[in-house]
Amino acid sequence: MEHITPIKEIDSIKDDFTIKVRIIHLWTQKSKFNAKETYSIEMILMDEEGRKIHASCVKKWFPKFKRYLKEDSSIYVKKPNVAPNTLNFKFADPERKLNFYHDTTVKECENFSGSAHGFDFVDFNTIVSNNIMESKSFDIIGHIFEYGRMDTSEEDKSKHKMLLHLQDIEDTKLKVTLWGHNAYYMTEFLANNNSLAPVVVIVQFARVKFINGRPFSSTYFDVSRLFINNDIDEITSYKNKLVSENGQQLSSSGIKMIASKQNTEHDDFLKNHMFSNIDDLFEPLEEKTVIIVGTVKGIRQNIRWYYLACSNCYKSAKEKESSTDKVDGSHEVAEIVTYECSNPNCKNIKISVIPRFKIPLRVQDNTGTLTLTLFDQEAKKLFKYTAKELYDKNKKLGISLDLYPMELKVVVDKKLAIKIDITSYNVDNKSNIYGIARLTENANIIDELEKKNLNSQHDNSDSFIIGSSDIASQETKVVKDSFSHTGENLTPCARDNSTATSPTKLFSTPTELKRNLATCIDLDEMENLSTSKTPRLSPPDFWYPRKKSKCTLLLQTILLRA
Repeated sequence: MEHITPIKEIDSIKDDFTIKVRIIHLWTQKSKFNAKETYSIEMILMDEEGRKIHASCVKKWFPKFKRYLKEDSSIYVKKPNVAPNTLNFKFADPERKLNFYHDTTVKECENFSGSAHGFDFVDFNTIVSNNIMESKSFDIIGHIFEYGRMDTSEEDKSKHKMLLHLQDIEDTKLKVTLWGHNAYYMTEFLANNNSLAPVVVIVQFARVKFINGRPFSSTYFDVSRLFINNDIDEITSYKNKLVSENGQQLSSSGIKMIASKQNTEHDDFLKNHMFSNIDDLFEPLEEKTVIIVGTVKGIRQNIRWYYLACSNCYKSAKEKESSTDKVDGSHEVAEIVTYECSNPNCKNIKISVIPRFKIPLRVQDNTGTLTLTLFDQEAKKLFKYTAKELYDKNKKLGISLDLYPMELKVVVDKKLAIKIDITSYNVDNKSNIYGIARLTENANIIDELEKKNLNSQHDNSDSFIIGSSDIASQETKVVKDSFSHTGENLTPCARDNSTATSPTKLFSTPTELKRNLATCIDLDEMENLSTSKTPRLSPPDFWYPRKKSKCTLLLQTILLRA
């Protein structure tokens, strides 16, 4: 039998070695150029010592290896190619990964003696105490005491999500978000499970993000693996401890549904807020929330696409230079760079910073173009990369950080429905600087919004009625048509001399209205008409010479609408 190399001894200098491993997780990676095409098979391999390494097999070599590559199977792998692990988020060996290629040999292994799954559990208290790294995966086990409804607001199914509230043996609670297929797996289980046993969950290869100092755990794309009440030693042992600690069996009927606090995407865009055009945002008049539909035409180059955020509260942080004595005994001063959070309530004195998106998008509809700022939370819906990943990449390649990365170009020409909050600052300062509160690419929502806008425009421009002046009150009325007029076309000069007020007259289009007005009134003579005692033109019935300001305003309104 040939020598077996443990994963810890894998060296890029040697290429002729054999490993004995179990495939503890397997998933496929789609092509960047064609989402329907599989680019590679990705695996997490574990040896008998419990060490793990990431391995890949590209489509080119599927015919040679695919029949051996099955989740939970054990294999021998001879002469895999060693490559550096360049992923920012590490879920196996942090330094190396393996690639299968033409010289690699794979065969079945029937005597693997290591762990079945290789769980590496982290207790909840470690996570909620912020004593865990964001860049490394971990495993958790707990039972569900609350869960939320599936959020399917995004068109991409991989972005559908579900929130769980888990509790461990020590009664410590943790929020965990399941994404994509893991969310669907959980939803189906809860809908069909009628067992009296508690619902015990293992999330393998989970990740955590700290927002305002609070941990938010989640699954990570297809890398994470979910176990729900499986008949495995770890879940059986957990249930036994749970019964021992509580003194009685817990019932799954005690799991509660979390009340939803956020409006659904459909309601937020189609029911809760009024639709607006971009030209209505140039000079805001009141505080409100509006919805627009626009196409991204580009990204402004003269404004940075990111900001350095405090890792504790995500407010902006400023660079601050300070100095200290060198520790080498030379009595020289070393310059060190620290950061100061702009948030006075931030309790962390020593902070670290993380780049976050602040992208100035130029968005256009058929009425104008406006700069809208896209922040990190909504940017995640559009980009595959985080701001930190793009920042680090450009810095490493020596590309100016003032130029936006080419990876952001995917947003150009996208049509979006966008929610915008008009604040008191906008109104008080007549400012048209807005952030994007929420966005969606959902084609159905965008189509519905555009139909509403089209109908509104049609209603506002299809026909107009001009009512005659009430001579007694000297008031002018212009009202929208609410019925059909079947009689002869009437001009503003056609008068009903039998009454103090003439009948209402219909003009089918703004152009016709403008043409008829021109036949009755010479606009160059407007000033004379409003002041002269003997006007040379017979004014229409809605014209009252002594009310100069009302007449002027009326004609301006009509002509602008025309």
